[in-house]
Amino acid sequence: MSYRQVVEDHHKLTFTNNVKMVHQQMQNPLRAAVTVADGKGEAQDIADLVGAVDYIKGEDYSRRNPENPPKQTRRWLVRPEVIETGQYITKEEQFDKAMDPTSTFLQNHVKGVERGVFDAILGVEKVQSTGKFRIAGGGIMGGVYEGKTPNTLMTLPAGNYIAHNHGGSNVGLTAEKLRAATEGMELEDFGLESDQEIYGLISPKQKTDLINLALATKTSINPFEVENIRNGKPGTLLGINWLFSNRVPYDSNGYRLVPIWTKENVVAAFWQDVDGRIWNDGSTKNLPYCYVDAYVNSGRVEDKGVRIIRCVEG
Repeated sequence: MSYRQVVEDHHKLTFTNNVKMVHQQMQNPLRAAVTVADGKGEAQDIADLVGAVDYIKGEDYSRRNPENPPKQTRRWLVRPEVIETGQYITKEEQFDKAMDPTSTFLQNHVKGVERGVFDAILGVEKVQSTGKFRIAGGGIMGGVYEGKTPNTLMTLPAGNYIAHNHGGSNVGLTAEKLRAATEGMELEDFGLESDQEIYGLISPKQKTDLINLALATKTSINPFEVENIRNGKPGTLLGINWLFSNRVPYDSNGYRLVPIWTKENVVAAFWQDVDGRIWNDGSTKNLPYCYVDAYVNSGRVEDKGVRIIRCVEG
């Protein structure tokens, strides 16, 4: 007996609602660490940047008006390429699984797209040959379009990186490196004295570094907080909201790149959040086809609100 399953209107509605429900339970932690906005049109500006003005010395009895305009530029988020996944449902992949929000079939596709959203916000991509991640695209760590029109991609300046051996022989995540990161923002008058939330993303291998960092700075840390760090749920420590991820990227020298940023300084624009559809494809024996996608782009408002610490992992 041949396999035949017709996707009716109630199936389409059920699948779309299931994707939304599963997605609410599986949102990545970076969403809460950035400013979320609605994306519209081909591109939208996220910041009008005005440079500082320094004085000029005039001449007595001069009849010329001083002309000293500040440098002005604009930053943009450009409509991104789609983040997508999908597959045909055959006899082996039962149609009922697509209608079940608890099924691994459905959850895997939602997780796959949400991983893409995470990478777009952080600004990384996976290197298939090694399985490691590197900086790519926009987001917190990548480039952002700048200029009168969105045609110049501005990468994070070299001065925003903290050297792997900063402060001496310690090469992991140390108090010296962390202080250099926050001090750099303070020296650039980025407003860390305000209520801006600061976030940091580290790999699971740096759990011990985080505990040692708390001890080195004589931070009061109780056994419950230590256990949370070991379990990958550190919360706020040393004034920074810490997040763990295996998707923290490497540079070309093999150093793990730990970003520190402020929530207000990173904007993630969603042209479309995670959504799902299902239909019959007449070109493939009318098999049901399920599809999940999202459109998101992210970028820095100002470079001085982000620092990246190079770390060697043991």
